[in-house]
Amino acid sequence: KNQMTQQIRQEIKELTASIGNLMSVFRQIRKPIQESFETVPTTAQHLEKVTEQTEKATQKVLDMVEAINSRESQISDWIKRVKELIPDKVLSATDNLNQLLEDIAKNAEANLNDSFNIMDAMQFQDITSQQMDHAITSLDDVEEKLMSLLSAVRIKVEKSPSKCNKKKRFRSEEHTSELQSH
Repeated sequence: KNQMTQQIRQEIKELTASIGNLMSVFRQIRKPIQESFETVPTTAQHLEKVTEQTEKATQKVLDMVEAINSRESQISDWIKRVKELIPDKVLSATDNLNQLLEDIAKNAEANLNDSFNIMDAMQFQDITSQQMDHAITSLDDVEEKLMSLLSAVRIKVEKSPSKCNKKKRFRSEEHTSELQSH
């Protein structure tokens, strides 16, 4: 009986030491966990802001490219109308005028093709936005896990005021259909 009491006391002593060591570890990791918990929402918000700014800049570029396309299409139409107004005899007699009109038409067409290639290349923003959304989601998951961990060790924390908005990004349907039609 005495030996069993001694063994129980020894195990309680070891258990107390283990709990003391565990509490010491929790005290050491408490500050880094709380700092991480506080940093995650801010990082997610920064990513959201970068995504929004990139989206706005991309939209502005796409709007400008559409305006250029519209003007270049008008130029092509005007050249056709000018050619229709000038009699064939005059055009064939003045090679310089005919060549000038052809060169203008070629440049307008090249500009249209280049602007459609620019619009196509701007799809990088959509891909980047999706990757940023994934990163934000991952940060939100880390925040949840940190909150659970802090709660498990009885450290009270307030949940971040609001998660970042996860919204479908990039350009309007008309831009997407414009790209697909060319």
